Order: sequence, then structure tokens, then C-alpha cells
Amino acid sequence: MARRLAPTAVNAALEVNGLRLLFLGSPDFAVPSLRALSAAGHVVALVVTQPDRSRGRGRHPAPTAVKQAALALGLEVFQPESANAPESVQMLRGVNAELGVVVAYGEILSPGLLSVTERGFINAHASLLPDYRGAAPVNWAVIRGERVTGVSIIRVEPQLDAGPILASRQVEIAPDETAGELHDRLAAVAAEAVVDVVDRMAAGEEMPGRPQPREAGFFARKLTKGDGRIEWSLSARDLGCRVRGLNPWPGAYSDLHCAEGSVCVALLRVEEAGPCGRGGEPGTVLCASDEDGLVVQAGQGAVRILELKPAGSRAMTAADFIHGHRVQPGDRFH
Repeated sequence: MARRLAPTAVNAALEVNGLRLLFLGSPDFAVPSLRALSAAGHVVALVVTQPDRSRGRGRHPAPTAVKQAALALGLEVFQPESANAPESVQMLRGVNAELGVVVAYGEILSPGLLSVTERGFINAHASLLPDYRGAAPVNWAVIRGERVTGVSIIRVEPQLDAGPILASRQVEIAPDETAGELHDRLAAVAAEAVVDVVDRMAAGEEMPGRPQPREAGFFARKLTKGDGRIEWSLSARDLGCRVRGLNPWPGAYSDLHCAEGSVCVALLRVEEAGPCGRGGEPGTVLCASDEDGLVVQAGQGAVRILELKPAGSRAMTAADFIHGHRVQPGDRFH
């Protein structure tokens, strides 16, 4: 059953300025946009977010990041199991919002839902559309070794991430940047871009948008835990990109067979390495010393593991891991 938390006086006080908005979002990526719209003087009449879900070891129900931010701002919150359900659409229509803003809500919106606001809906997507449509654009941009990505603000259509582009912001990806670090930077850029577009709409600017081509580039599907298992046949460069792109979730991991037996390790930081040892099959430990570090053969070239986390243990440097597990050249990651 959907939960709708009672409105506060904050909404009534703000309604003299800006557009009256519905805001749909759930994870922490959406929080800067919600805060920025509220600070810019727009009326966030209702925040729609996913229901509380069981999380953590105790599996206790936990609110979304957007719900927590909305309550801190004194905003009304609605948590339907599906925003597209007829009863949800009816309720949202009654809010009489002028514009809907979607930032990582977690559900494709139906035509019926898209009709509940006077000016439709806009969406902030973390890529330079039409490339990297889908659920995990930040991760896949890093995994695939892109040097540039960005944020696109589009009009929402029933097709996934396919509406006309209203604005875009380009962002360079640093050579050692993880998906988690890039995610946080893009969230701030998205907030700026969303506020700019809503401000321009509030000022009466016509914004038809630039149509997207029907054929898009790489589809950024949702990641699974299985995507984290490392394929050592990849080149050293591709391995490095994959480790960064899978950080923090699902994480890059592999099983090492050494004197201590078999241990599953998460690779937190790696870099391309120069020649070391006599070579071997992909996954073979080439060097394991304080001087050379932990160097592993890739499909092409080698990688030096800088930081890793054994299963059930803390994150540690490669040197600490080498001494603690008696790693030797010739040991093998599988």
C-alpha cells in the first residue's frame, strides 16, 4: 500500500514562486537535484519515491535517500508500489503540478502518468544521449574506457531515455576515477542542469528539444553481481577500466590459488604495470614483493594490484596481502 506523508507549512510558504513540481526520484544520485530545485524557489508539491525496502544484514526496512532528503526539507512524500497504478495516477493528477521532474526514480512512466502535469515531465540522465541509454550509464562509460561523458536533460516519453534533448553538460572522466566518484560528480552536474531547464521553463522560454535518433549506441544494462568476476584474458587497460567501473558495486573480484589455499579477493585499485617476471597465462602472479608489488599477467600486458579486500577481511595494500597470504610468483587468479 502506498504511503503518503502529511504536507507541511513549507510547501504553502514556497508556492508564491517558480513552477509547481512533482519530483520522482529514489537513490542518492537524485538528492542534489531535489535540494537544488527546492532552494531555487520552485514548489516541490510532492516527492514520489520507491517504498522502504529491506536492506543490510538485519534486513530492516530502510527509506530511500530521496525520502530522507525530502523529509529533511519538509516536503510531502508519496511511496506507491507503482506510480503507474491507476490509483497512483489519479492521486498524482490531483496534485495539479505544472511539471514533473524525474531523476533516477526506478520505473518507466506510462502515458497515463505522463499526462498528469500541465507541461509533461523532464528527466535527468547520466550520459550524453543517445549513447548509454539504460540503468547503469555511469558504470558502463568507465568500464568501456570512455574519456568523456555527461548529463542529458530530456522530455520524458514512454520509450526508455528516448525523448527530445533539452540540454546537456559534458564531463571529462579522470584516468583513475571510479564509477562511484564519477557518479557523485555527475549528480551535482545534473542538479545544476535540471534547475537551469526548469528556470527557463518558468520564465516562459519555448523548449521543444532536439530529437534523438532512433538508433542509439551502447545500451547500459543494469549490472549484476556476476558482472564483477574478472576475466584475466582482457588487456591490462581493459582490466583497469573494469575495476574502476565496477567500484563500488558490484565490485571486481577473483579467486586466488596460493599457499594459503583459495581466497576470493575484491580488487579495489589497480594500474597498468611494466614488464615483471617471466610471463605466463592470464591471471598468473608475475611478481609478489615489497619492491615490485603484486603484478598479474593480463591478456595483453600486466596489472599491478594496489589495494584489495579479501573476503571476510578489511581492505588492505597489496604488500599486506602478500605477507599475510604468502603469495608467490606462479600463483594463479582464476
